[in-house]
Amino acid sequence: MSSINITIKNKLERLSLKGINFGNLKYTVKNLAEKLLKEKILLITKDRANNSSFVSIGSIKPLARYKYLYLGRAAHVRYLLKISFNTRKLLPYLLNKTGLVVIKDSGLVDILREQVVMQPSFIDLEISLPDTFEDYYKTLTGARADVRKIKKNGYTSTISKEPGWVDKFFDHYYVPSMRGRHAEEAYIMPRHEIMALIKQPGAEFLDIFSNGQCVASTLCKADGVKYYYLRVGWLNGDDSLLAAGATAAIYWFLIQRAYELGCKSISLGGTPPYLENGVLKYKAKWQARFCPDVFYVENYLLLDPSNPVCYQFLHDTSLVVFGLKNSLIVLSSKLSTDLSMPGIILNDIESWFLLRPQRSEFYPAGMEDLPEHLRYWYQKIP
Repeated sequence: MSSINITIKNKLERLSLKGINFGNLKYTVKNLAEKLLKEKILLITKDRANNSSFVSIGSIKPLARYKYLYLGRAAHVRYLLKISFNTRKLLPYLLNKTGLVVIKDSGLVDILREQVVMQPSFIDLEISLPDTFEDYYKTLTGARADVRKIKKNGYTSTISKEPGWVDKFFDHYYVPSMRGRHAEEAYIMPRHEIMALIKQPGAEFLDIFSNGQCVASTLCKADGVKYYYLRVGWLNGDDSLLAAGATAAIYWFLIQRAYELGCKSISLGGTPPYLENGVLKYKAKWQARFCPDVFYVENYLLLDPSNPVCYQFLHDTSLVVFGLKNSLIVLSSKLSTDLSMPGIILNDIESWFLLRPQRSEFYPAGMEDLPEHLRYWYQKIP
């Protein structure tokens, strides 16, 4: 159990021991936790050093993502748990004090829908494959150095459908890699689910070898049209293997395998939707693009750029979000050309909004995808 879960559990237990009644109903600790997490909990994540903070309402899931993006990697984080029965009335105060409120409560979202943008925790990326591998290779202008490294280091691959590989994959590749790379954001698929997956039609392990040793392993699945990159791990979570070219080898052989199976596209799975993210930029090199219809975990962001911490966050982070018209838009302080992103990944971006140096007194037409209070802070790039 994470430290934040323990903190919440302990606080709820203390409340229960005091016999506190909520709505004239006395909850068990479990029921009270469910009630509060769904509706009434305000979790303030604060940097002890400079007193900057943001608020999560309805869930603790956004913490791992936004505590680093919003407060910075060097933040000395502490958590404050508050319980509110009139959260809506508190929101203007909370937003003014923190600049960011992340909302999961569906009732609040319905009320505030015109004031928030929705950023999923992950959006799927997909590679659309041309008719031949040779045609695809011509598009790889940004990944040519990776391909040269693969060939220089003599990587090879094999295909396995053996359930007997699951335990080694889980213990020595998948789990240490996910925990090492994603820390608190990591989702570890249970061992038994991986075992069930490999037994499905079209499922297989694609293993990457260097000098006779399996350095990386991926769990994939083909359905005849699309090849799905489902789970991955590298030996003992050793990131030096990635720097030596194992990541590039995974993508290289993954793409070749998709062509062997006659697939028309490759699903690269969920990716954090901000354009400075290293994983997103790496996938983009291989001609991946957003799949706006496939995303995971909805986070509704209430933003106040007049707050200096929020403004810095919006300046440093190019957010990919769903606007009020449910189209995929970018909020950034940079032009797309400044980010050196392959053009194809931006094909599904409906609008690009550039952060202004300061709030404008007026905003032009064509800003309907943004909440009105944000229209004064952004200009739409044609």
